[in-house]
Amino acid sequence: MAEPALVVIFLRGGADALNIVSPSSDADYIAARPEALRVLRQGNDAGHPLHGDTIADVDFRLHPQASELAELFGAGDLSVIHATGLTTATRSHFDAEARIERGSNTDSDGGWLGRTLRHLPDGDALPALAVGTRLPESLRGSRAALAESLDDLVLAGQHWLAPALRARLQSGFGDHDQLGVTTQDLLALSQTLRDRHFDDSGDMRAYSPDVDYPRTRLAQPLMTVARTLKSDLGLRVATVDYGGWDTHANQAGDFAGLLGDLSRTLMAFWRDLGPRQQDVSVVIQSEFGRRLRSNASGGTDHGRAGAMMVLGPQARGGRLLGHWPGLQNEALEEGADLAVTTDYRDVLADILTSHMGVADVSAIFPNLARAPTGLFA
Repeated sequence: MAEPALVVIFLRGGADALNIVSPSSDADYIAARPEALRVLRQGNDAGHPLHGDTIADVDFRLHPQASELAELFGAGDLSVIHATGLTTATRSHFDAEARIERGSNTDSDGGWLGRTLRHLPDGDALPALAVGTRLPESLRGSRAALAESLDDLVLAGQHWLAPALRARLQSGFGDHDQLGVTTQDLLALSQTLRDRHFDDSGDMRAYSPDVDYPRTRLAQPLMTVARTLKSDLGLRVATVDYGGWDTHANQAGDFAGLLGDLSRTLMAFWRDLGPRQQDVSVVIQSEFGRRLRSNASGGTDHGRAGAMMVLGPQARGGRLLGHWPGLQNEALEEGADLAVTTDYRDVLADILTSHMGVADVSAIFPNLARAPTGLFA
């Protein structure tokens, strides 16, 4: 059995949780938004009901474009934790993302995933991977690899400069010790990939996923994560960014496309993992949610609480969790936003202890007074 792994998908821009997992029967919700920005209970565009455990006497439904998420929820693989977020308010994307990825309200030592990796046993060739063009703040303080595909990590191939490049890197960088360590890691990883994934002609073997991925922005990043997990490179943590959720205007069409792509691609990724599903948890989060009331541009503005989703057989899925504060005006934060009732770090802490095997998360989430989420109960 492989070591447990965690995949973090960050929905950058502030995803509208009230349009992902909607309190479709709530009178205040219905009064605050036009039909285009609500999940309906009837008709061809009705949302997917969340049968089973619930958190209030409300008909919660997934957006109609999230049919694959509904299927995963119904199969007991997906859980939703509503009204999650930062305990202190900010409406700045930059500030909220930084706080969430640090795992602290202060400028702590690196990111929460960077600190997590220090509490895990030394892994194989590739313990951490950020898929994309920038290393997220959550992995700061770790020796994570940054790449858009595994091919990017190979200092090899048929290019005539490859042997000279490898020789120069192997020669070191004098007194720059930290750079030397990073370079040696890269060289070792490159050699491992050459040994495992190159054919006799010196070319890297193409990846053939076990399923057909949809043509979406998220497909290649998640295919890279699936390939890495199935390559037995010792991957423990992977991050994927999925942006575009800052829906101030014309939300209905843009949001449906984004969520539909997320739903379909996540299902393809999950099926592609096959038996590796038993070792993998996926957490999906955003920096904050959107305001209850729609604006004059057919969109929603920056809000507070969001919703987190956790995919994986380790947690007891098929449940809507959290504490629902309600949408009455007196229950809203500043009279405008869904209030935060679950610290997002409590969800992450439960995943780290119950799935990743981290015994003590106090150094990962400093000053967190843990409250159980029931995710693994």
